[in-house]
Amino acid sequence: MSRRLSPSADELQRLLGALLGLRAGSGNRLPGFAEPILVLLGTRPQAAVKMGELRERLGLGQSRASRLCAALKRAGLVDITAAEDDRRASWVQLTPAGRELIEASASALRADLHPGV
Repeated sequence: MSRRLSPSADELQRLLGALLGLRAGSGNRLPGFAEPILVLLGTRPQAAVKMGELRERLGLGQSRASRLCAALKRAGLVDITAAEDDRRASWVQLTPAGRELIEASASALRADLHPGV
């Protein structure tokens, strides 16, 4: 089940904290700055964004964004596909494993905000 996360700054900050906590707990060795990409994708109804928008919204250079997304792809968390309307552009989309990570992080966030519920 895919739910749209609230894109408010406070929600994103708490979700980012939950993602960082999940990384620390699982020993996952994602590259630095991977979490903001996952958070951005997690706020999208289709869990997808064009690479150019991702770079712009996160203030990343082209090569850094490409390397980070390639690392997330190797980790099985995103897919990267060429845009049909412009072969120079590409879409970055969460995989089922990426969605599960976002949902687990959101669950951890909800448990932290509402213990015992």
